[in-house]
Amino acid sequence: MSNSKRFDRHAIFTSEMMDTTMEIIKSTSDDYLKNMTYGLYDGYLYEDLLPRAIELGVSEEVELKIRGLKNEIDMSM
Repeated sequence: MSNSKRFDRHAIFTSEMMDTTMEIIKSTSDDYLKNMTYGLYDGYLYEDLLPRAIELGVSEEVELKIRGLKNEIDMSM
């Protein structure tokens, strides 16, 4: 896995953000992207999450979901 930022998921994530994370996981068959996304549940934001998703050609909707989660996490730090 790539470098990561540690964050307090319990303090930041809403139930909607939890659902969004699961939607991202379900949208891909790529195990590496899934593992990085599961890391969000444990409070880890991997630097390669968004670049990997873009490289894989995820839909614009999924890319925007990842960007939204990343922005929320970054703003909380």
